[in-house]
Amino acid sequence: MVGENFAVKIYTCALQYDYQTPWKAPTISRWTGSGFVIDGKRIITNAHVAGGAVFLEVQLANDSVKYPATLKAVSHECDLAELTVDNEEFWQKTAALPIGETPQRKQKVEVHGFPIGGEGYCITDGIVSRLENDMYVHGEQILLSTQVSAPINPGNSGGAVLSEGKVVGVVHQGINRSQSIGYMIPASVLKHFIEQVRTNNMGFPTLGIECQNMENPFLREQYQMDKTQTGILVRDIPDLSCVKGKLQEGDVILKINGIQIWNDGTVHLDPMKHIDYRYLINNSLLGSEVEFEILRDGKKLVEKATLTNSLGSMQVIAPLSFGKPPTYFIIGGGIVVQPVSKNFVNDTQKSYGNKQKGKPHEQLVAINTILKSEYTQGYDDFNGELIAKVNDKEIMHIRDVIDAIQNNQGKFHKIQTQSGKMIVLPRLSTKLRQDLLKAYQINSDRSSDLSQYAKSEPQLPAIASSSQPILFSKASQRKPRKYRHTKSVHNVDQHLVAELTDSLSRVRIQGKHL
Repeated sequence: MVGENFAVKIYTCALQYDYQTPWKAPTISRWTGSGFVIDGKRIITNAHVAGGAVFLEVQLANDSVKYPATLKAVSHECDLAELTVDNEEFWQKTAALPIGETPQRKQKVEVHGFPIGGEGYCITDGIVSRLENDMYVHGEQILLSTQVSAPINPGNSGGAVLSEGKVVGVVHQGINRSQSIGYMIPASVLKHFIEQVRTNNMGFPTLGIECQNMENPFLREQYQMDKTQTGILVRDIPDLSCVKGKLQEGDVILKINGIQIWNDGTVHLDPMKHIDYRYLINNSLLGSEVEFEILRDGKKLVEKATLTNSLGSMQVIAPLSFGKPPTYFIIGGGIVVQPVSKNFVNDTQKSYGNKQKGKPHEQLVAINTILKSEYTQGYDDFNGELIAKVNDKEIMHIRDVIDAIQNNQGKFHKIQTQSGKMIVLPRLSTKLRQDLLKAYQINSDRSSDLSQYAKSEPQLPAIASSSQPILFSKASQRKPRKYRHTKSVHNVDQHLVAELTDSLSRVRIQGKHL
């Protein structure tokens, strides 16, 4: 029987921002989660428990003292975080857990943590029922995941899953309205994260390519595969992919690092008998070299590539961020624009295609809000529109918007959306812009991360000297609608579900409010 001096309850205080009103100050939220001690005076927990926190405390299962903790490293892709405690007294009370191997199906496991239903430490039993590449709902990435039958509830997040006294996984998510189905981050992903932290080489590699399974015999014949060969067909290679110039569209990937790729896109590894081939890439370290055995025009070739792309880095919609204020810019005092991120999508309930980037800095820029005034009349339904051009300048980044506005010498600002709509605004004086922002209780026309791009705009004398008051409708005089988090008093899960797409039923197993 393992003692309790490795199990840690984590108390988190964090800031949460509303991307519908990006100029607003954040709200303060509190919750609890679980964690465990490993060698090197380190605590492991989930990123969704500790990431973005402004203050953390930890308390051992067999102790009554809370100790301030510091977030040392976090990976939102794999939903893991590493904490440390400065007070030596804390470590004198602890015992570190050894890390084992990714468990096999039907292997018995124990889930340790602090779930709802009480304040104390809890252990539940179960078995491993499934190993496969699956969605991590916190970072919205697909990585190796393990399903277990042990009951898992809010508050278990970050807790250790043990088998024969060793850590074989970390609790991180479950399924709503299900019984005895939970998910853990397997030991191989945990080891990958620990190595990332040790080498200061954070991230999980990806190729970013599109491939097609080759289960159809006529398809294999078309690409000159013999009966002994299996593999997947390369359909598309983005310009930013690390295998651009190494692999080609129409290549058949037969092996990666000497491991055979089957026609259904899986590889057979112990203890994973049927796992998506991308595991071979994700489980490597950024900067490592990968060898591909390919079939090109019926001839076998070997190509090597260095893994330089990380998950999420090649897509125009930015990954989820936590504890960071939104980026925004207000055109002419009335059109609020933002880069499209998953935070923006979740809070605004808008839907956009997440295509591959053409250039490293490329992003989508959308109209978030139209501040009602005489200058924005008739543009009420433009919320969510993607911006194509501003003052005839093509927009690839929000900095392009700022440049186009601040360098404009004309009488009007012109905004063209990707759907073909046109917005024309007068180029206002600094005073009129500030008056408009003041009416909406907005302190700045841009977020603090864009403050270095601020400079005076050239003014048109006729508009600059205008003393005409700003006109607002009665509806616009109301305070902007505050986004309501769907948290319950005792459970943060409902709020977490709101962060996911409707198609996902899995939720992060986080703790209750204090």
